[in-house]
Amino acid sequence: MRKRALVIFTSLFFLLFLPFFAKAQDFLSVEDAIKIGLAKNYSVMIVKNQQEIVKAQNNLGNAGMSPTVTALANLGLASLNSHQVFNTGVVQDRVGAQNNTTGASINAAWNVFDGLRMFAVKKRLDLNEQLSEFQLRQQMENTTYSIIVTYYNTVKVNELIKAAKQNLQIYEERLKISELKLQIGSDSKVEVLLSRSDVNKAKSAIIQLELDRLNAKVLLNTLLARSADVDYTVSDSIVVDYNPNLGDLKKSVTQTNSSILISKQNELILSHGVKEVRANNLPLIQLNGAYIYTRNRSQAGIVFLNRQNGLNGGLSAYWLLFNGNRNNRLVKERNILALNQRYVTEQTQLQIDGLVYVSYRSYLLNKQIVSMETQNLADSREVQTISLERYKIGKANLLETIETQKNLEDAQVRYINALYAIKVAEAELLRVNGSLVK
Repeated sequence: MRKRALVIFTSLFFLLFLPFFAKAQDFLSVEDAIKIGLAKNYSVMIVKNQQEIVKAQNNLGNAGMSPTVTALANLGLASLNSHQVFNTGVVQDRVGAQNNTTGASINAAWNVFDGLRMFAVKKRLDLNEQLSEFQLRQQMENTTYSIIVTYYNTVKVNELIKAAKQNLQIYEERLKISELKLQIGSDSKVEVLLSRSDVNKAKSAIIQLELDRLNAKVLLNTLLARSADVDYTVSDSIVVDYNPNLGDLKKSVTQTNSSILISKQNELILSHGVKEVRANNLPLIQLNGAYIYTRNRSQAGIVFLNRQNGLNGGLSAYWLLFNGNRNNRLVKERNILALNQRYVTEQTQLQIDGLVYVSYRSYLLNKQIVSMETQNLADSREVQTISLERYKIGKANLLETIETQKNLEDAQVRYINALYAIKVAEAELLRVNGSLVK
């Protein structure tokens, strides 16, 4: 009997509490969403692979600092008919004389001086690798920003649905009151119809909000590289605990903003591109060396076997003295490109400064709005409650009750939207300041 009771208790326990465990497993925090997104988001992974390509390209060989070593081998076979008359008067005729030639060599060439071009190229490759790091960080910041905005958009819609369901209960209660009044003959059917219409509109609004929530969840799943039908729950509140300082933001943004760092890096890359082109005006000195082996065997001629092997080396120099000033024009073009990039950096700095200021002001203003709307929401709830009670006892008409209900709904929407706007402004400030990705 005890065993059976234990089995029944265990079964009831799992039936009652397993759904809660399942829900807990489906909860997705914003921190977990960011972690998953940075690990699996396709845009991030693509930029990571591009970074690996740039790293692989950064080596001494691509910079021209390493020697070039090549191996060469050849084999020649011939069958010849020859007629030879020597100065001694001897005549020699051969039919089908075999001629075999074998050769092999290992050749090395090393540019020992190229106008310092190789050092400029190596520096450019180093800068390209560092640029790829900035680009990856920027992509991670943009992805994190999108995840945060989408996540809290889902939270916002959830809060709007909660508010809409609370409002639906009020509409349904008002419908019951109007129906009761109609039954006792104190009100007309018009109030019943208006109340029923408001109930249906409230239900329709909830369905639309649920569709908005579905779209937000699918978008977040896409950012996390997950299947669209993966379901989860999110936080039930928007917490605001960020206290930015505009002066500190202005000081740090130049050294931490990814867009500014990328633009400055492109400036450096273009400046080294000018050095590469200028190197063409200086001589190129190359050190050459080789090991050669040759073997020639012939049945026709005086020498039947000729075999040679050994080392050779040398130094060669090349200097382009004139090419129609094409190189000078190329230097001028590169200088103009570098100047334009400097303008891009200055323009980017102005844009980022403006974005910092706007986001900072938006954050503070929405904080004020939340403070005001908190009080407005409390007052609207109290007014609506009083109005509904007055409507029950016949001291308020339907239009007054509808107006107070609309005021409550507007206050709820403004309050929730202001909280969401604060979170967006916070994420934007952290992104422009380079603090969104640790």
